[in-house]
Amino acid sequence: MKKSDIGEYIANRRKSLRINQRELADLCGVSEHALGNLERGAGNPTFELIDKVCDALGLEVRLTPKVLEG
Repeated sequence: MKKSDIGEYIANRRKSLRINQRELADLCGVSEHALGNLERGAGNPTFELIDKVCDALGLEVRLTPKVLEG
């Protein structure tokens, strides 16, 4: 999954919960700028940032094996 896919998923989840970026940033204890970058797939977000945002949105971060085409 690409950063832009993660950001789009997070933005869609936030919007479905009717939370604006400022509100979510406050809930997570992160800057609105960092959250905006994450949603746009910009920059290099830390795992800590992604985890805080996902936790606030009721999401969980999982790592699963990638299916390799052979």
